[in-house]
Amino acid sequence: MSKPIHRGRWSIVLLACAGAALVAAFVLGPAALLRGSYPQFQDQSAMGELLGRGLVEYWGSGVRTFPPGLAEMVDYWFAWHAIKIVISVLLTTVLGLLAATLWRRSLAAGMGYVIAAGTSAVLSLFSVFVAVINIQSTVAPVVALLPMLSDDNADGKAAQSLIENGVQSGDTRPPLLELLTQVEHYNWAVIVATGVVIAVVGPATVIAFRRYAATDTTDATHRRMFVTLGSLGALMTIGMALLFVAAVVAVVDPGDALLGSVGV
Repeated sequence: MSKPIHRGRWSIVLLACAGAALVAAFVLGPAALLRGSYPQFQDQSAMGELLGRGLVEYWGSGVRTFPPGLAEMVDYWFAWHAIKIVISVLLTTVLGLLAATLWRRSLAAGMGYVIAAGTSAVLSLFSVFVAVINIQSTVAPVVALLPMLSDDNADGKAAQSLIENGVQSGDTRPPLLELLTQVEHYNWAVIVATGVVIAVVGPATVIAFRRYAATDTTDATHRRMFVTLGSLGALMTIGMALLFVAAVVAVVDPGDALLGSVGV
């Protein structure tokens, strides 16, 4: 009996260490992996100024194709978020396995395992949310870059003004049309991703609550597990539904969404 318990503890330790390593990789990995290919973007505090300069040049070009400087920045931001998607998916898997292992242990152990299992489940669901955001940014990295614009420098302020005036005047310049198209793609990615999450988590939530209701009232351990999982699933479904609705609104009015992205 002691050997399975010992193996179970080692599984928990290994999964926890893997989760911690993936969190560190999520924070540090993209910059480390892309340092050789994009050394000019390692100082992200300077990216806002570079972005403003690139957008002003793009606006003046009169075409839908990004100029070289802006295109390189968009490629960098695509790769940055693509790496984060991979890490987020791995982290979700590891945390899900950790939560499942801890729930199994909690059936024969104390409240400490229950709290740890619930925390792991929360972190696993949060990593799903992070993956959705990074999928969105990978689909339309130029839109994900726009919040970096700042009126603290001349180019950033000029880019904000050009976009604001273009949207408000109904301009049909190719650069503005491309940015509006990218905003639509950006939000369609959220609609699809959140729809998939809702389709998976929603039924699982219903199943968890049904099992809670069907479990004998004397079986407090199982009832606690099912009600916790059901509650977390319900919160996740509500959160994804709110993102879904916000994305639909943005697709319907991409101009307003674009203005929101540039902070005007």
